[in-house]
Amino acid sequence: MINFLRTIWLYINGVISIIIIGTLVILIGVFDKKKYITGKLTRIWGKWICFTSFIELQIEGLGHISPNQQYIFVSNHESMLDIPVALSLLPYNIIFLTKKELFKIPFFGWAMNSAGMIRVNRQNREKAKISVEEALKSLKEKNINVLVYPEGTRTNPNQMLKFKKGSFILAIESGLPIVPLTTLNTGKNLPSKQILLNDKIIIKLKIHPPIETKGLSIENDKNHLCNLTHDIILNDLKKYV
Repeated sequence: MINFLRTIWLYINGVISIIIIGTLVILIGVFDKKKYITGKLTRIWGKWICFTSFIELQIEGLGHISPNQQYIFVSNHESMLDIPVALSLLPYNIIFLTKKELFKIPFFGWAMNSAGMIRVNRQNREKAKISVEEALKSLKEKNINVLVYPEGTRTNPNQMLKFKKGSFILAIESGLPIVPLTTLNTGKNLPSKQILLNDKIIIKLKIHPPIETKGLSIENDKNHLCNLTHDIILNDLKKYV
């Protein structure tokens, strides 16, 4: 019963927060070209969702990253909680590369567009390349970082699928460091195929040392960069199985 009540409270706050924060993002996003204010608002939304889940959060490895550097963050993906957890804990303004279907949702899609999120067409390779080009332009023009879940879908706790390579192409083209993130226990709190919260388990976001991409080439290095990032996160997950 307690978990049922927690879930209802979380979803009620999810709707309220999307309406309030989304409205502000839509109104301000038109004028906020560098996405400084909308970035702050999306982080407030993340904290709101995490606070109303009543789940304790921890972050490890902040010393690995600099507040004045832009990054491409890459994480495993277990739960709907992953995004608000990352927004809540990472001290950066962040945009996502996310599937185009979400932009078709009334109001929610408008807010995502106003916040500078990049739509990805996963069924069309050429259009997926355009998404990478849009993200590259955003990185150059705006005060943002990119967070990617390159598995493309949510997985079971402590498991990982192969990574898609778009985020690694983006990192090489931009010359920005990739920062691997291990997201722990979101899938145990709210599994991918479940709508009810489970018993509270501490969620941890682990930041690994950045991987430099300057001087790398897409043709020669994207596969190695992809595999290296994947293995760093997977090896960390295995410690908690």
